[in-house]
Amino acid sequence: MSAVSKIIEEAAFTINKEGFRLKAIDASRVVLVDFQLPSTSFDEFEVGEEEVIGVNLEDLAKILRRATKDDRLELQTLEAGRLSIAFIGKGIRKFIIPSIETVSEKLPELRITFKARIKMLSTIFRDLVKNLEPIGDAIEFIAKTDENKLIARAAGDLAEAEIELSEESGSLIEFSAEEDSRAIYSIDYLSDIAAASQAANEVVFEFGTAIPCKIEYIFPQEGRLIFYVAPRTE
Repeated sequence: MSAVSKIIEEAAFTINKEGFRLKAIDASRVVLVDFQLPSTSFDEFEVGEEEVIGVNLEDLAKILRRATKDDRLELQTLEAGRLSIAFIGKGIRKFIIPSIETVSEKLPELRITFKARIKMLSTIFRDLVKNLEPIGDAIEFIAKTDENKLIARAAGDLAEAEIELSEESGSLIEFSAEEDSRAIYSIDYLSDIAAASQAANEVVFEFGTAIPCKIEYIFPQEGRLIFYVAPRTE
């Protein structure tokens, strides 16, 4: 939620028998976020009719930061659309946030044909972005089919930097590409997205020439956090 709240200020959770889902696009319409926690992710899950709760994500993230590693989390919807967040550990700490009015936008399921798919440890992706962030305002990704490697580049007025990742070097878990691909994405968004790396062990990065990329964090218990990021045009 800390990573998502840096990109999306307000959004609505849809809660039904399938689980939790948050799907929203940022104000600049560059990043689409799709966060899903199926009902099987929870120790207990009891839901009647579907509910939609609008939440200020920054406020939610501030509350969730108060959790400790030994706490269990309990979420409960209350009257008037309020959301109760309880940390159960040494005692019970409960926070209640109101539901806010959000503009409900029906976002379609994206159907994008990606030409390159790369799986890596989320810490590798985080460090890649962190190392290139001081150099320029965008990262150029290049998938090389003849060398089975991913190249990430950044350039600024004073310096240039390049990082190469491959299965052979041990920096990638999987690399597959139908063709050589090249695209550029804003480093500000990638930096916010990379902040989610602490919540998942692996990330799948998919892209193609001059099309949006898909960054998917793989959570335990079948949870998914997906970011679609529009490319920058030169």
